[in-house]
Amino acid sequence: MIIKPLEKPLTISKLETLLRRIDKNHPKRPQIEQDLAKRLAGYKGEQSMEYHLSFLDERKYYILHALRLQSSSNYCFQMDVLILTSTYFLIIEIKNIIGQVTFENHFAQFIRTLNGIEEGFYNPLDQVKKQNLRLYSFIESQKIKRPPIKSLVCFTNPQTIIRSDSRVKDSQSVLHAHNIFSKLEDFEHQTDTSIFTENELLKISRKLLKKHCEEDINILHRYGIRPEEIIKGVACPSCSYIPMNRKSGSWLCKVCNFKSKDGHISTLEDYRLLFGTNITHLELKEFLGLDSDSTTSKIIYSLGLKHCGSKYRRIYKLK
Repeated sequence: MIIKPLEKPLTISKLETLLRRIDKNHPKRPQIEQDLAKRLAGYKGEQSMEYHLSFLDERKYYILHALRLQSSSNYCFQMDVLILTSTYFLIIEIKNIIGQVTFENHFAQFIRTLNGIEEGFYNPLDQVKKQNLRLYSFIESQKIKRPPIKSLVCFTNPQTIIRSDSRVKDSQSVLHAHNIFSKLEDFEHQTDTSIFTENELLKISRKLLKKHCEEDINILHRYGIRPEEIIKGVACPSCSYIPMNRKSGSWLCKVCNFKSKDGHISTLEDYRLLFGTNITHLELKEFLGLDSDSTTSKIIYSLGLKHCGSKYRRIYKLK
């Protein structure tokens, strides 16, 4: 049963918006593009994993994708996939990496070799060990019965070659994603003592879902970008040109002549992702590139935005 479905991460949406709204020659652009590419690769891997998990019996397996919890010490940790069963919980760390990967024992290294070039990555076996400890701690803080917690590292690209030093103890916890079904069958044969009833699993699932806290970073602060560097104006839904012009109650693109009645909606979504949900009358007017206060007021009214503060210091809440 899918308790928490996989959704596009908020940080990816923020990075995509930031790239739309900064100059093509901005010095921070290469770093932002690189970070976005890494996150998109991870998200693509999670989408692939979602397919493999779809074959599991939904009466036995309660699945939560990208669950992020806050520990008692206020430290947040995220698991790519958490599966709850009546006999154990399972953490799955997903890797979407091309080339050859090697788990080396002596220095506990994780090395990727591609086109003859070696590159070191954070060891995912260490990563899931720490997630395991944090999940145990969280479970105890919530007064949930403590089940065995297993962990796996799954590679979603079937062409990835996995190699391991013979001395790596946890190498049996590493596999290709297409083998997950067989692995879970093995787990089922190894553990047959139920700890939770179906009803208890459902309650725990809902409790975990309620405790989920999505990562919400200040994307401008992350890259040291000033608000005045953000390109303002309504983006054309057809060709992405900024800005569209406001004419006779519609938005018109001077490049492709596309006409839109509600082009401002996606632009205000860009504002929300970059600056947050609070916006004043003047900020909305300037970000949309409007000349008229009355037109700004009409758009605000049409959106039905909630507000707080006095008439002259009113702050609106973007949905």
